[in-house]
Amino acid sequence: MGATVGLILAVFAISWASILVRGSGEVPALVIAFYRMFWSTLFLLGYRMLHRKRGKRENEEGLATRRWVLLAGGVLALHFVSWISAVQHTFISHALVLGSTHPIFALLLSPLLLRERAGSRVFLAAGFTLIGMVLISGLDWGSNGFRFQGDVLATISALMFTLYLMIARHLRARVDIISYLISVYGSAALVLLFGMLVAGVPLVTYSFRSHMMMIGLALIPTLIGHSLLNHAARHMPAYRVNFSVLGEPVLASVLAFVLFGEVPRGLFYVGAVLVFGGMVLAFRSGSPQEECAQEAEG
Repeated sequence: MGATVGLILAVFAISWASILVRGSGEVPALVIAFYRMFWSTLFLLGYRMLHRKRGKRENEEGLATRRWVLLAGGVLALHFVSWISAVQHTFISHALVLGSTHPIFALLLSPLLLRERAGSRVFLAAGFTLIGMVLISGLDWGSNGFRFQGDVLATISALMFTLYLMIARHLRARVDIISYLISVYGSAALVLLFGMLVAGVPLVTYSFRSHMMMIGLALIPTLIGHSLLNHAARHMPAYRVNFSVLGEPVLASVLAFVLFGEVPRGLFYVGAVLVFGGMVLAFRSGSPQEECAQEAEG
């Protein structure tokens, strides 16, 4: 129950990401992603310092675990940069559809990497959710300015997001959640900083409003949203977490309507029903063996 409630809160929190990115103005994707990880790491370090006396001693990490954590940081950095770049290079509708294919990657990779097999109804749920995403986005496939580079970046972001959650599930029993997030966010920030130095992107020459929006990205979608996603990934199959994240475009559209007056298209409502219907179907499709395994874990 705790993991499910946390997952609902996580989806609501990450739905603010596109709103805050828009508020950042013309800031390069590398910079937005870097500050998102940089501030998240600092906030978590502050939390750890305040609670160090009452906390238990850190569990010692082996070399293999450290490598997995560093890999998770690199994968997360690639996810953020590719997704933000996709929104900047292609139509938002394309980025939404292609960026939301991560449940398909999860279904394909879970049996290979996590030995978690989904039932046949989950594949039906994947069909519902993808159709729903197509309807919500409007699919401007026939538009004249189709930008292939952005579409490829959106697909890469979906793959990176899937791998990120799978690593979190793989390490669920090895590292406590706060230590894991500090290490992952910190390594992602270093990867992004290195990318900025190589690309020659300015670090601080942006407006006060843009910096406030990037701090907001660290506080809401990252510290609340992604942290709760990591918690959920430790207590339930990866494909279920991936399906739940499909609620982000629906909630983000509602927030855009409330804050910016953007009225969703007519097909938005049909698509929203299909997305949430697919999520419910995915959650109700676990096998008895899977449910027993979950109870034993938690």
